[in-house]
Amino acid sequence: MLIIARALAVLSVLLTLVAIEIISLQYVPIGSEATGVFGVYSFLLATVAAVSALVIAIVRGRSGKRAGSSSIVVLSGISLLGLVTLLAGDLLGVLR
Repeated sequence: MLIIARALAVLSVLLTLVAIEIISLQYVPIGSEATGVFGVYSFLLATVAAVSALVIAIVRGRSGKRAGSSSIVVLSGISLLGLVTLLAGDLLGVLR
């Protein structure tokens, strides 16, 4: 289970970077429709992966197996913090 949680944590960080690139930076011109679709999908997948990794780490911690879950919590927390920052920046950009 720890391997799956680590893979989900790394995947959430990668998907967060993809969401930031597609929604905010837009270095790769892929079109306006694709930007919305890929941006939303990568945002949602990153959120689900980060929350799933956190749930696995919490369940492992409650069952007494605490070793190795700190990296999962840190990576998932960074991913969720990046997603919240992206969402807040996008909402503030719309409100201007």
